[in-house]
Amino acid sequence: MLLPDLKTPLLWLLGLGLVAALGVAGIERTRAAGARADASAAQRDLADYRATVAEAGRLAERAARTQEQTWRDRVDGVTRDGQVQVAAARDAAGRAGAAERRLRDEVAAYRAAIRAGQAPSAAEGSPAAADPLDLLADLFGRADARAGELARIADERGAAGTTCERTADAMTVE
Repeated sequence: MLLPDLKTPLLWLLGLGLVAALGVAGIERTRAAGARADASAAQRDLADYRATVAEAGRLAERAARTQEQTWRDRVDGVTRDGQVQVAAARDAAGRAGAAERRLRDEVAAYRAAIRAGQAPSAAEGSPAAADPLDLLADLFGRADARAGELARIADERGAAGTTCERTADAMTVE
């Protein structure tokens, strides 16, 4: 059997080249395996990040919906209270109008009683005496009617303004 002479430089170079090639191949194989492991870890990290972001999005949406529902409930409550206040103001205005009508009826009855009870000697002065009474009754009647109308408007707008303020307060973020 012929054994090659290992002492020749050519064989030494081939042997060293083979060892170097195997070493480089091993190193590259190790680096490729490490890169695959790094890529796999990066994919897991990305999947975890996406899951975390999706969960955070769901939680944020749920919190926003809860806050919106809280605001809606508050505004609905304020609106109902405002409607009750406006209805109470209208009811009070109706009662005031009824009282005004009763007062006018009483003034008309009083004026009729004064005219009916005047003495015949005062009949000549009756138109003159009745005119100031009619003027005064008419003046007070119109003033009372206008005051009632203004009171009704003020009550309704006051209740609406209070409702608006309470609605704005209900919408504040806590």
